[in-house]
Amino acid sequence: MNIKELRKTMMLSKKTDPEKSTVLAMLLDAAQKLAKADGNRETNENDLLAAAKRELKMAHQSIDAGIDVGNTVEILQIFIPETKGVEETKAIIDALIAELPEKNPKLMGKIMGKLKKEYGDEMDMGIASQMVKEALI
Repeated sequence: MNIKELRKTMMLSKKTDPEKSTVLAMLLDAAQKLAKADGNRETNENDLLAAAKRELKMAHQSIDAGIDVGNTVEILQIFIPETKGVEETKAIIDALIAELPEKNPKLMGKIMGKLKKEYGDEMDMGIASQMVKEALI
């Protein structure tokens, strides 16, 4: 969803789903603050994604603290792309390592750089890092 669609959805849900409207307004505000902090530029989809991740993390922390956040998590997850599963991540890493001239732990940065460039938001980099480390030993 882009910024224009977000604003439209926010306005349409104002009367029918006030909670959704409030969460979307909070998300838009957070994205705008990120853009403003980054050189006072126009808000874009990357700001929206970063804001959604941040707000989702805070919502999970609130849940862990016993605070009811309603449907906030479900609403925010719409903006976050699905991450690849463990098996798919392992297959991608195995293919990249097979292209290397040798298995060498010093090449971990090269593999992680490729993964981040090609699959940045689609892959859990913490899990990927551990898999690369184990595969290069």
